[in-house]
Amino acid sequence: MADLAVRLRTLLLVAFFVIFGFGLLIYQLYVLQLRDSEQYRVEATEQQLSDDWIPATRGSIYSSTGKLLAKSTVVWNLIANPSYCNQDFTKQASEDISNLLGGTPTADEIYEKLSDTTSQYKIIAKGVDMVTAQKVLDYANTERVVNGLPEDDEQAEKEKVISMYKESSSVREYPCGDFLASVLGFCGSDGNGMYGLEKSYNEQLAGTPGRSISSENAWGYELPNESSDTHEPTNGYNLHLTIDDNIQSVLETELTNAISDYSVQNRGSAIVMNVKTGAIYGMATEPQFDPNDPYTIADDTLLSILNSPGGVLTEDSIAVLQSRLGQDAVQDIIEDGVIGTEPRTEVNEDGTTTDLPSEYTTLQGYMREAQWKNKAVTELYYPGSVFKLMTAAAALDSGKMDASQQFYCSGNLTVFEGTPWEHTYRCAEGKAHLWQDMAGALNESCNLYFIQVAEEMDPEFFYNYYQAFGLTQTTGIDLPYESKGISKTQEEMEQVVTDLYSTAFGQTQKLTLVQMATAVAATVNGGYLLTPYVVDSMTDDTGNIVWQAEPEIRRQVISEEVSEQIRTMMEANVGNNIDDTSHSCRNAYVAGYRIGGKSGTAEELDWKEPYKYRPDGDYRKAISFAAILPADDPEILVLVMLDDPRWIYDYASQIVAPVTGNIIRQIAPYLGIERDPSYDENGTVTVPNLIGTRWTSAQVKLNAAGLSHRFVDSSDGDVIFQYPAGGTEVPAGSTVYCYTQSETSSMTTVPDAAGKTGSFAEQMLKAAGVNVSIAGDESGRVISQDVAAGTSVPLGTVVTLTTSADAADSTASSSADTSSDTSGEESQQTSDSGTDESPQDADSDNAASSDSE
Repeated sequence: MADLAVRLRTLLLVAFFVIFGFGLLIYQLYVLQLRDSEQYRVEATEQQLSDDWIPATRGSIYSSTGKLLAKSTVVWNLIANPSYCNQDFTKQASEDISNLLGGTPTADEIYEKLSDTTSQYKIIAKGVDMVTAQKVLDYANTERVVNGLPEDDEQAEKEKVISMYKESSSVREYPCGDFLASVLGFCGSDGNGMYGLEKSYNEQLAGTPGRSISSENAWGYELPNESSDTHEPTNGYNLHLTIDDNIQSVLETELTNAISDYSVQNRGSAIVMNVKTGAIYGMATEPQFDPNDPYTIADDTLLSILNSPGGVLTEDSIAVLQSRLGQDAVQDIIEDGVIGTEPRTEVNEDGTTTDLPSEYTTLQGYMREAQWKNKAVTELYYPGSVFKLMTAAAALDSGKMDASQQFYCSGNLTVFEGTPWEHTYRCAEGKAHLWQDMAGALNESCNLYFIQVAEEMDPEFFYNYYQAFGLTQTTGIDLPYESKGISKTQEEMEQVVTDLYSTAFGQTQKLTLVQMATAVAATVNGGYLLTPYVVDSMTDDTGNIVWQAEPEIRRQVISEEVSEQIRTMMEANVGNNIDDTSHSCRNAYVAGYRIGGKSGTAEELDWKEPYKYRPDGDYRKAISFAAILPADDPEILVLVMLDDPRWIYDYASQIVAPVTGNIIRQIAPYLGIERDPSYDENGTVTVPNLIGTRWTSAQVKLNAAGLSHRFVDSSDGDVIFQYPAGGTEVPAGSTVYCYTQSETSSMTTVPDAAGKTGSFAEQMLKAAGVNVSIAGDESGRVISQDVAAGTSVPLGTVVTLTTSADAADSTASSSADTSSDTSGEESQQTSDSGTDESPQDADSDNAASSDSE
């Protein structure tokens, strides 16, 4: 019985386990095939299929002339799947792959990644070119013996021991370096735009990525002869700008010169805009950064402060930091006069603490952000007397007064005497302008006149026009991070009327340069407020235009009749004779052009003590100049601003007006702006005598004579030597070479012009520092030159080229070298517009005197 009982228990136990096992099996089949079937089907699909994104190529950016400014180059990222790598081979493979990649990354860095068998995705290298990437993949895909036998042994087992593949990526490149950097911006490490056009047009530039779905084996390799489903990416659109690279080059060159010559502390900015459409032809901020390397601080002054020995800050360096980065931003850092390098801890109100980066790291971040900013769009400044154009236009359009209305200026005016709002206003240097009408007040830049104009209007009328000029909102320009400006409201002007008075002459409100550009344009273009823009069109990767910009008129602010009056007064400010001291803005005059202008010198009153004053005890200044041309029917506006110059003079009429004249001298002929009929651009002019003239005034004289200039040894002091000499007759537009340190001329070698077209030969000789006179048709071929090729001559020597009389003959004979001439001419044009000259600015030392601003 006992044995039977044992057998029975054993049988029951076996039966139990069999039933339990079958039950478990049935349950698992239920889970796999019914309850979780969809989940496992998805997981199986994921294991068997490779689903890869195909990145789109980011669109390129071009200037209005077709110059390539930004492009994306396809590169490859090398990816490893360590979980499928044979760890017996990773050490040697790391060394070999590192060698193929030129040593970067190192073998140890690669080995560390390949050894992480818990990972299926490790980036071995980024931004690898196609040739190198393929070499690495060929190495990884080579089968190797894994059972230790000789490779030629029949029993040798071979397999791929390193699992690697490539992913396409792109690198954003800016072929022109820091050219137009503040407008272009740059992209971050993820390929998306961070600043500038790269930011504001990121969606259009980026395009839409594609997908590729294919079958793969257990080791992650694509199965041969298996179909794949590929959805091609849609590449990003290309941007074609309104900005002309030749005009932009002039702006950047002139700004750079001015910042150096006048010791400008807080950068400078300039805009050239079409006043009839709002198209921006040039927008410069100097100094700039290189978008190819945006995290490197490009400003040597800031970099030297950041890396000062021991982090010690001097008074000068503190002033620079406050000027460039903002007083409030750097207050905690400068407090103890040392840039700390240790991490910081901040105690919060609730007693908790927050870890902060070191002062060094924080300051470095501030400096990077400061150099990325487009000063014309994001930073505010006091417009000063340039704003009087809007005050005058509003007063005339409102009907409150006409241009003949006279007010008296005694040099100072006390308002609300004996009240809490008592304030005394003065004109520059306390000059009394006596009785004057609006044109005279605008020319003399009389503050007291425009205070009395504001009284005539009252706060409501004035503020309505202020709003109408777009000064209480952003302009809508297609660039990111545009600032709105800071202005007094109507209520504030009603409660504190002195706010109205100060606003009337541009000393209370802070605006961006682009806000002022659109407002000034509205005063001279018939009264129309336009939306400025820098992108003219977008094209797809086949060249088809997919979007075209159209000028946008936001509103009409003033009548066309009032606009004409403003233009007339602006032209009277400049005049056409630099020796006539009654024209306050005469330093901007350029021979043959009808130019209207207005200068503005503003005190930067929002600075805190004691840094609101310069070392000479005067206020920091923001100086600017607005010019329009042709004055009777304006096409372009040139607006230039320098923030906190440190020179012997600081009025805009003495510094910025000549800078503006230098810009106009170069871009007006390029744009084909009509000259006065009395000016003969193919004639000759007499070189003025510059000896003993301050270098700034020398430029004004040469611009007024229709001549270019270049300072050879230094732009400082008086001119002590010039070539050609004063009194010499030279072709209009010739360059006079000036010296402030040397009494002898620098020499150059005359190129061989034989057989070249006259126009090309002229550019070639000018690039060599030689002036040119052409006898004959400039389209004809050069048959002789009066100074032999190879002759060493002083810079500025005039060489006469004689061309063939029959242009048709020259055309017939030119087919052999058309391509070489064309490429050469383009090269020379770029050189001439950007680097051939180094124009400087003018003051009132000899050529003109200062105005009151």
